[in-house]
Amino acid sequence: MSKEAWLKFLEGDENSFSEVYHAYFNELFAYALKIGFDEETCKDAIQDVFFKIYVSKSQLYHIQNIEFYLLHCLKNRLFDIYKSENKITEINFHDIITENESSIIERMIKEEREIQIKKQLIHLLKSLPPKQRKIIQYHYQLNLSSKEIGELLDLSPAAVKKSIYRALKKMKEKSSLFSRQDSSI
Repeated sequence: MSKEAWLKFLEGDENSFSEVYHAYFNELFAYALKIGFDEETCKDAIQDVFFKIYVSKSQLYHIQNIEFYLLHCLKNRLFDIYKSENKITEINFHDIITENESSIIERMIKEEREIQIKKQLIHLLKSLPPKQRKIIQYHYQLNLSSKEIGELLDLSPAAVKKSIYRALKKMKEKSSLFSRQDSSI
């Protein structure tokens, strides 16, 4: 329903914007509270995100996953607010310049390894059924508890835990298949 409302909003239907807002507000609010912001800051950040979306809707046709996009925008807005409230008062230029070649190479290797792991993880997540994928994302990306996820998805906490267990088991099994294939190459 909210994806349809999103598409209608992009096509110019103003009422659909309200549907998108109401469909995602509670999820965004729970996420913002979970990462440690007070209620008023959370509400302000959500309003800022939706205002920016409303103003720039002509540039948003490429957005495929509105839920992920909203969460990403909200996280960025909250961190912008945090940075503006906690401005850096002193910069130590010596610390910035002293990075040597070996640490740069180590960082590049680490980043490359992280990229490979991230790609494999994305592939594993895509192999899960949509509901399990959403539960895993809520649990690990948003750090929501089983009870909170259950409330959002109308499931019991036990059902959420069972779904997490099964999803992780599937991902582990497929992951071991990847590592066997990689070693044979």
